[in-house]
Amino acid sequence: MQGLRQISLVVLCSVIVVSRISFAQEHKAHGTKSNNSAPASLLAQLKAAHVTSNPVALVIGGNQVCAATGNSRAQDMIALDSRKNRVDIPDPSAYIPIDWSVMANLPSSSPDDLQGAPVMVVGNLSHQIKVQDEAPGESANCNLLQPNEVDWHMYLTNAPNQGIAQAIIVETTPRTRPLHNWNQVALKKLVNTKTQVRISGWLLYDFQHVSEIGTERATVWEVHPITRIEVSDGNGGWKDAE
Repeated sequence: MQGLRQISLVVLCSVIVVSRISFAQEHKAHGTKSNNSAPASLLAQLKAAHVTSNPVALVIGGNQVCAATGNSRAQDMIALDSRKNRVDIPDPSAYIPIDWSVMANLPSSSPDDLQGAPVMVVGNLSHQIKVQDEAPGESANCNLLQPNEVDWHMYLTNAPNQGIAQAIIVETTPRTRPLHNWNQVALKKLVNTKTQVRISGWLLYDFQHVSEIGTERATVWEVHPITRIEVSDGNGGWKDAE
């Protein structure tokens, strides 16, 4: 009897250890933390607000330099790049406010239910404004590398001056920037400062970067493309970065 009890205890302990390991691995892979999980009401709101992307070609100087869906032939990448290459701008009243911590921990089980919703999230710009002009480039932009052909990667963190492992990636694209007057120099002056920004745009799940969670990003949920950038006026209000 004593031997059976010892065996049962060992089995029980093993189950607990395995369960804890599996739970931790699942949450790391998903970029989620239970104490910051999105309420069901927000998930339903995001799902209901989904707007299907209608991607457009990249046209520079009157010439089409990249197709609407980029240059990848993989079906999953065509779908992803189609979401990145939209230029529609939501009505100002359509953006759904989402807390930084909640966005960083959105579930990954059914991303298509949520991406394509217009969202706004507040945080700080950290690390750098990175112009993605390094080879091999990105398939959404046909691997082009000129400044007006690439995305700007910006690192939105929940506090000032944080590392990229603690950042939500938010991006402007070469298709959307001509519709705005964003100044890269002015945005760089906000990096690693206490001045908050409010980023609005389309919610996107970039599955390519799941392996980078915890090292080069906090989550693969992004605001991509950005459709509005606002800067705190220090008095509880916001002023357009344009």
